[in-house]
Amino acid sequence: MRENKIKYKLGDHVWLKHTQEEAVVVDFVDMFMLKVRVNDLEVPVYKEDVDLYQKQDQKVVEAEAKEIWSDEDLYFQKYGKEVQSGFYLSFVPVSSKEGGEYFDMMLVNDTNDDIRFEFKLYLMGELYMHLKSPLSRRYIYHLGDIAYDELNENPEIEVIIEHRSHPLLQLFKRIKIRPKSFFKDLSSTPVLENTAYNYKLGFLSEIPSRPNQEIVITPALKKQLQRKLAENKMVQPQQKHAYFFVPDVIDLHIECLVDNPKGMSNAEMIKVQLNHFKHTLDDAIAHHREKLTVIHGIGKGKLRQEIWDILRQTPAVRSYNNEYHPNYGFGATFVYLR
Repeated sequence: MRENKIKYKLGDHVWLKHTQEEAVVVDFVDMFMLKVRVNDLEVPVYKEDVDLYQKQDQKVVEAEAKEIWSDEDLYFQKYGKEVQSGFYLSFVPVSSKEGGEYFDMMLVNDTNDDIRFEFKLYLMGELYMHLKSPLSRRYIYHLGDIAYDELNENPEIEVIIEHRSHPLLQLFKRIKIRPKSFFKDLSSTPVLENTAYNYKLGFLSEIPSRPNQEIVITPALKKQLQRKLAENKMVQPQQKHAYFFVPDVIDLHIECLVDNPKGMSNAEMIKVQLNHFKHTLDDAIAHHREKLTVIHGIGKGKLRQEIWDILRQTPAVRSYNNEYHPNYGFGATFVYLR
């Protein structure tokens, strides 16, 4: 995230770039966020989305303001010096009421980066689970579960992570899970605040640069490539496992739904956002999910109001609210299903 170098103090008047409104700084959330008051409503905003506001000529100015605390002091007070530990793939052991054992799979983001990720799980060489989703900084994504017995089906996992604002910053990991080594690392997981079997994936900034290398086709490699090519030409049988994933959290920001939103009108954006929301809500209801978190942002409230109108007309919705959340501020609605 691009750091806003302007220093703020309580009572500063700021200009909200997205909504084109004036606001007043009332609190500091962390080194990246402020809490501001807009029209008697207090909301968190990223510093990069605001500028100092000069009332005299109604212009936004780039200026230095005296501060009570430095950004780093405020942040370290809350999180401590070790503020980032990286990305983790965590397996939380769970015992079901029926006596079976399984693991909740979690992707943990203990960094300051908002990301998108792609996750693939293979069992016995067949694709068992595949999903893509955004994930906010210092937050957790519940990927699904894997049964204890399925650890014997040679599970392999691929994870691709990229920065939302800087797609060239990527992290790729391929993990082969072996039961003998799987049960060695039971430890506390950052952000998750639970004990789990953890695989540390690293940081986006840790991508090694690969020098150009000459690929030598040996007879053994040539034979392996020919075998793979023959396998790909065969008609694959229907997969034994069919796993349909319904996310717990959906992000309706348009940049998370389409590759290039430039040139789209507001009406076109809302249409895409509402279609995605309706499909996900229907899937959550069909698969008996209990809760769905819908990230819609703050803005002028048009998208939020459309979502609430749909929720009011959906019998399967037990209740919903728009309470403050440390990760989303007031930019998310929490839906509880029957």
